[in-house]
Amino acid sequence: MARASRKRRSTPEPVVAVVPRPDRVVAGLAAAGVLVAGYLTWLKLTGAGAALCVAGSGCDLVQASRWAIFLGVPTAAWGLAVYVAIAVLALVGLSARNWLIAYLLAAGGVGVSIYLTALSVLDVGAACIWCLTSGVILAALLVALVMRRPPATPRAPRLRAPRLAAYGASAAVGAVVVGAFVFAAPFSAPPGYQSALARHLVDRKAVMYGAFW
Repeated sequence: MARASRKRRSTPEPVVAVVPRPDRVVAGLAAAGVLVAGYLTWLKLTGAGAALCVAGSGCDLVQASRWAIFLGVPTAAWGLAVYVAIAVLALVGLSARNWLIAYLLAAGGVGVSIYLTALSVLDVGAACIWCLTSGVILAALLVALVMRRPPATPRAPRLRAPRLAAYGASAAVGAVVVGAFVFAAPFSAPPGYQSALARHLVDRKAVMYGAFW
């Protein structure tokens, strides 16, 4: 009897798999991002004027800049793909693996959004209200994902906060570095951009200062 009792105590209890439920909050925020990014993509493809923006305002200037195209595709379309991916993950269910993927996508998106906003303000000298709205949605998505992180399980223990923050920062910095490299490459400039830039510099009577040894 004693041996049988000890055997029963030593037998591990079966692990019950927890099926993640769809996260409506994250999916809803991602759906809002899909609408905004989809609208920006449509504006770039059609050349239409943005709603709530006066013709020739910041929205038009940002959409006409070289930063509005990334690898031959409207930059907003890449954001649209990120939102769609996060929405699908949220609807499937934010398991530990799906949550981490969504978290890294959102962190990378926030990094790129900050980078593009800085470029639009410093280089173009304008800002697009729709682009800023997309950035706010991405930030809200990142916060929502952190707050709605799935509980730890024996098979998927939680990452500690410093390590998780390092993952997010790495995703943001990595996305910015890749974006900066592509934008800086000669092939990323739209056709006629170099000549238009040269005419602009001549009109502004820009002078280049350099040193030669």
